[in-house]
Amino acid sequence: MKTMRTAGEVVRTGVLRGTAEEAGSEYTVVAAAPGRESALWDRYLNGAAAAYERHGCAAALDYDEVVSGAGTALFFAVLDDTDQVRGGLRVQPRFGAAAQSHALVEWAGQPGQVQLVNAIESRLAGGIVEVKTAWVDERSPIARSVAGQLSRLGLVIMEMSGTDHMMATAADHVLRRWQSGGGRVDESVPPTPFPDERYRTRLMWWDRARIREHTTLETWRRMRMEADILQAAGAAQLLPRVSISTKSGGRW
Repeated sequence: MKTMRTAGEVVRTGVLRGTAEEAGSEYTVVAAAPGRESALWDRYLNGAAAAYERHGCAAALDYDEVVSGAGTALFFAVLDDTDQVRGGLRVQPRFGAAAQSHALVEWAGQPGQVQLVNAIESRLAGGIVEVKTAWVDERSPIARSVAGQLSRLGLVIMEMSGTDHMMATAADHVLRRWQSGGGRVDESVPPTPFPDERYRTRLMWWDRARIREHTTLETWRRMRMEADILQAAGAAQLLPRVSISTKSGGRW
């Protein structure tokens, strides 16, 4: 499963199974295009809407714009051992221009907008995808493992999309988690108060050529293994969904 094109083209499903050590239970990660797993897409997005509502930032989701799946090339959903969706994220199609990034909406009218455009345009030649709508159900007993799993998806997303760069915008309180998976804050772009003044949202980048040096050796090995499993599952066309077991080690 090496390519990711547009939401209208088929992206084969990839599946990974891991262990949430804090709860002594397993979880499953599913990667698919919205049209490929439409019921799961609805469950993922409804979970995102509920999570954003709990945190008082529902407006940032743009649910009505996102729900059709037209602007999403691929999404990842993490399910617990009762088949409940406990978190996930979605990946927008590869950019052709900086204007396609949702981040421009988040920095609209802010001092850092010019720097944001420059940062994106300087990476367009290598290819960029943007990750949005990342959430974790903090009430779940496996919340820590779900957050750790999402942070490790940068490598597989860039490999599946054939891009050198991945970008995301994140509030201060989640930066450390994203950094553990190789993301780095772009210090050239000042933070923006998005979705409102309660938040300092930052721009983050993952660079495929440097992601290994930006993670610990243990994290890199785990990311590499998980990326291989997710892509192998799709390449083998293992449908209906087949979970491949891999025990997780360490604390995340």
